[in-house]
Amino acid sequence: MKKYIILAVVPLLLSCKKEESRLIAPETMVQKKDSMTIEPEYQLDKNTVFGVYQLTNKDIAICLPAQFGAQDDPLSKKYEIFLAKDSIPWIYGKDMKDYQYYDTLSVGPLYYNKRFEDTFKKEMKDSYFVYGTKSFQKCSIRRVVFQSTECGNDYIAYILNVDKNLIGNPLIASEKVIPLKYGDRYSEINRLIKKSAAKESTENNYGFGNYNPIVYGNYKNLYFTYYDDFKWHDKKSGSNCQFPERAIFETDVMGKVNLLWSSEMDLLGLPCL
Repeated sequence: MKKYIILAVVPLLLSCKKEESRLIAPETMVQKKDSMTIEPEYQLDKNTVFGVYQLTNKDIAICLPAQFGAQDDPLSKKYEIFLAKDSIPWIYGKDMKDYQYYDTLSVGPLYYNKRFEDTFKKEMKDSYFVYGTKSFQKCSIRRVVFQSTECGNDYIAYILNVDKNLIGNPLIASEKVIPLKYGDRYSEINRLIKKSAAKESTENNYGFGNYNPIVYGNYKNLYFTYYDDFKWHDKKSGSNCQFPERAIFETDVMGKVNLLWSSEMDLLGLPCL
């Protein structure tokens, strides 16, 4: 009789074991997965990261400076050739022809021309990952305009379909995803970066001297910063920011800070000084 009792209990015990295993297995797997989480790898490519700025109340754009006489910069060279070949009207004292003002209310007038857009849109990708002070999103280029002034602080603006409510104030665009960790506990690295970069800052040397780079995120020992009050696109704002900047710094094992990449807007017009 005992033999039959034992045989009857064994299947019941096995059934309980299976049920227990089924109940706890998912939790065990999650813990194992978490313990083996590997941080995504990212290698900075300075040719695939760009500064993004708010140019008007409604326009946010990747802004690429076009420097006259910069023979080692293919984009600037192409821009200069285009201006000469197309006989840009305001440079040669002629009528606007088929050029039109895209915006005249911001810090500098922006121009639009279809030939220009068709020519320079080919220089960029169709879409980018755009990072702001809060988050990021994938955006596409919806228009290409440019600024051209007597001072020669020209730039090409690739206007993006950015949702500012989602990303916050715009900062940079990247061809590939950056595994950026946003945070606010950067007081010490902020101090080190400001101390390291202050002497080379255009804002300190030519502007109002208010240069104060803010770290908004990092990837390992790469720190992403901005200097901007995000008001200068409005002429009536009373902004004291003359050279808004985005930068990426690296710290080594000794705590030394090195500048790896930067983007800057010249709102003062240094070539005229």
